[in-house]
This record gives sequence, C-alpha cells and structure tokens, in this order.
Amino acid sequence: MFDIQIAESAGFCMGVKNAFNKALDIAKDYPQTVILGDIVHNRFAVDEIAKSGLNVVEDIYEILNNPDIKNVIIRAHGITPQTYNLLEENGKRVFDLTCPIVKKVQLLTKQLSDEGHDIIIFGKKDHPEVLGICGYCSTNFIIISSDEEAKSLTVPLNSPVLISQTTMNKDSFCKIQEILYANYPMLKVHNTLCKNPQRTQDAALKLANQVDLMVVIGDKKSSNTHSLYERIRTKVSTLFIEDCSEIISIDKSVKLIGLTAGCSTPNFQIESVVKKLQDLQKE
Repeated sequence: MFDIQIAESAGFCMGVKNAFNKALDIAKDYPQTVILGDIVHNRFAVDEIAKSGLNVVEDIYEILNNPDIKNVIIRAHGITPQTYNLLEENGKRVFDLTCPIVKKVQLLTKQLSDEGHDIIIFGKKDHPEVLGICGYCSTNFIIISSDEEAKSLTVPLNSPVLISQTTMNKDSFCKIQEILYANYPMLKVHNTLCKNPQRTQDAALKLANQVDLMVVIGDKKSSNTHSLYERIRTKVSTLFIEDCSEIISIDKSVKLIGLTAGCSTPNFQIESVVKKLQDLQKE
C-alpha cells in the first residue's frame, strides 16, 4: 500500500490556463476560428480544444488563402510581428493569447534591438516561442541551445545582450552566461526566465526528497516538462509519463509517491493519473 502526494504548483501556469480557457470561450462565440499552431505543447489539451470545434492550422498561408477562415487565435507561445501584420492586413480578426510573460520578452527584445544591441537567445532553435522572439530582432541575433554552442561562439557582436526562452532551466542559463563572458566581457544579461517553471521545479524537488517515487506528467514535446523531469530524476526514481495507461504497476517497496506536472499539463490529465494510482491501491 502506498500514499500519493501532489507537489504544489503542478500543472497549468496562469499564462497557459488563460490561453486555454479563453480559446474555449472564443470557440463558443466565434465560428470560423482556427488556432495558428497547437495552443500549448500538450496533446491532451490540444484534443480538448479540438472538441470545441477549433482546428489547428500550422501554415500561415493556408489561413491567408482561405476566405472561410475569419478569426485566428495566437497561441501562448506567441508569433512574429510580421506574421501578426500579415493576418491583419488580410482581414483576419486576431485573438492574441500570447502569454503575458512571453509578450514582455518580445517587447524587451524589440527595445534592445532598436537600441543597437545584437541579441543572443538561449533556447531551442525550433521552439515557437524562440521563433516568435526572433521576429522582434532588427539587429543580428544568434540562438544557442547548449554549453558547447556557447563555448564555440566567437563571432564579433555589437554590444551583445543575452536573453532566454522563458521555459529554459535556470542553472543552465547561469552557466551559459558564465561561458559567454569569456568571449564577450561586455555582455549584458536580462534574465527573462519565467518564474512559474522554477516554482514548479522547486516544489517538486522538495517533494522528491520525501518520497520513494516521483511521477512527472506532461507531453514529451513540452520544454518545461522535460526540464522538470531532468532535474527530479537526479534526486529519486522518476517516471515521465503522458498518459495514465503508462502506469502498469507499482513496486511493493514504494510507500509514498509524489506527483508533479509541467506548466502545460491540464488538471484533468493529473486527475486521471491520480485515479489510476488509486485503482492500483485497491488491487
């Protein structure tokens, strides 16, 4: 027999929760609406959105060339200003559900770039948030994703500034900063990390010290959930699952299970895992 404890701050952060709930409201009031890309990196949340009648369209030109599409939802990750302008110029009503924290990073990037700074972005090169931020750069910009890339970066840069994708790991960001100072001693740093993933990680790490097994719930495409898993797995035996069906059995030696979830994981996904574990308790 085992007990179950859920870490504080597990699941949807406010930015994602806001985008998810508003998208469902828009679906009720505005037919002929699509979302430009998945609302968040979580297939269960995306499926729930699809049930409301909202379709996901990945190609901006598919939207622009379809007169039946009247309204477009911008997901929490944001988009480039160029894409936003294209939508409005072609008569599409835009519902911008960009996370407020991401929006701040976009505007900061524009300000720094307009002041003449070259921008170094710590993040994943193909992540939609990073691609959106790049659109606000009028000067040179470089995306780095690892220590190795930071060490090999030696190209001349004009008054470089380091920023970050909001969901990257805090420790990794600090290390990248130290590495870059070697080649760019005049580097300026703006910590643009979101506090929500860090808060979730801190709560999960605290719980990890008290349990026999941790379960991390979230989509494998989610950057913040991957970071969460990577930190916890160094402390205690950890499962990274998307669906409750992935839990087959629990070892008899386990007495206390801790649950946590990424900032893009909906509550109903967490609840399904809790129910599965409770069912296993009865066996």
